[in-house]
Amino acid sequence: DNPFYEINLRVVHFKISEDSYELIITNLDREEFPMEEIKKLYNMRWGIETSFRELKYTAAIVSFHGKKREFIEQEIYTSLLFYNYCERVIQNVVPKKVKSKKGYAYKINSTRAFHNLRTYLRIEKGGKEPPNIETIISKELEPVRPGRSDPRKIRKQQAQYFVYRFI
Repeated sequence: DNPFYEINLRVVHFKISEDSYELIITNLDREEFPMEEIKKLYNMRWGIETSFRELKYTAAIVSFHGKKREFIEQEIYTSLLFYNYCERVIQNVVPKKVKSKKGYAYKINSTRAFHNLRTYLRIEKGGKEPPNIETIISKELEPVRPGRSDPRKIRKQQAQYFVYRFI
């Protein structure tokens, strides 16, 4: 009957660099998972977290246009299908060779590639020769900068309606 129940959580706080700390809230047992074990597990999971972030932002699963669960699920599945399509195209594109003064390696900019593929799919061909999308994508590069970080910018997201189409 009561929708509330008691849950025990543990806050783990550890240093990750000279001037930054990580705060993790977990329900894992203190005896079975000491702080060093939590730190190791979190480090092992970090690649999965960054993959979800890339998927969420690149596939535009940050905000939805519908309110009903079925419509949101449809948007998620559509975005995932489009994400997989784009990744397959990107895998087959050979990046244009770039000489960097700072010695960076370059990779395909997946956000720009997704945008270009979305635009490409919307183009009405009308008998014309379609643009070579692989050439366009191969020119959209970004440097690989290991160890680079940017503070998180969090803001509340709401549904974005298509009402403007009826006005």
